[in-house]
Amino acid sequence: MSDPVQNDNAEDVGSVPSFFREHAEFLHLLDEVATSASNVESWTLPNAPEEEMRLIREMKKTLDVYQEQPTCLDPYLERIVSRLMSVVQEYVYAFHDTMYKPESPITVTRMDGIFDLLYTLCKVRGYKVILRFFPHGVADVEPVFATLWRFSVDLEASNWPARYTLLIWLSLLAMIPFDIESIDSGTTDLPAIAELGTSDVSLMGRWVELGKLFLCKPGCEMEGAAVMLSRLLSRRDSAAVLRPEFIEWAAREITNAARPIDTAAANAGLQIGSVLRINGALRVLCHLFSAMDSHATLDAQIPMLLDIFQMDAF
Repeated sequence: MSDPVQNDNAEDVGSVPSFFREHAEFLHLLDEVATSASNVESWTLPNAPEEEMRLIREMKKTLDVYQEQPTCLDPYLERIVSRLMSVVQEYVYAFHDTMYKPESPITVTRMDGIFDLLYTLCKVRGYKVILRFFPHGVADVEPVFATLWRFSVDLEASNWPARYTLLIWLSLLAMIPFDIESIDSGTTDLPAIAELGTSDVSLMGRWVELGKLFLCKPGCEMEGAAVMLSRLLSRRDSAAVLRPEFIEWAAREITNAARPIDTAAANAGLQIGSVLRINGALRVLCHLFSAMDSHATLDAQIPMLLDIFQMDAF
């Protein structure tokens, strides 16, 4: 793909760039990083090679310059994101194929640098734009879901950019018109996540429960989960049954988190854990309600919302 013509003599307005000045160097670094990360033999390493990480840090620093003028990146986004996601897709498929084997050599942290670079792109340009260039085939659903599930076994791990990237990728895959249960071939063998406490082994059921797990996490993982759940529960095959159940769950989550357990707790105010639970539940409800295309369906939620916002915590 040839680069769009840029006027290298163009002047920037003040300190804000008016075009992607470093595009040639950035694309060169992109090729080096992608070539290094696509080396299958290196996927057994606990971390990316130091040289790869150095190049990624340099690329992130370049991208941060364009936060005030992110559209400067647009002529190159498809090339950048597609190159990175081709590596991630290959890694996710391989990780999924070997994750059931006890001797699986592929590590969960090898691609941290690539995921961090993808997160930076989302931060600078916005996840909705970046998602346009993510793979979105039906065959991607189970490998991406299973990889996120495995990455979520240890939620205290530092690879949150990886989990965020997988969450928004799943939000895109949730919009594909297909029968989810028709590809539900291996979720019963996934490693247990103690926090879930669910007996539902269907892909749809675990998909919802996994999203709930991230709604109480601070930062971008909460937002990624809210977007993913709203899109999943807006599907025709989930809206009739799962969406009402989820809305009831979210209302209970907010009510239970906002209600103090005793007088001392009431005087002390809400704890951070309760604030995060309320924030996550409200965030996903906002996304979910904005996607409703029926005024009657939306109007039916008003009594519940009134009850919530009349609570002392609000």
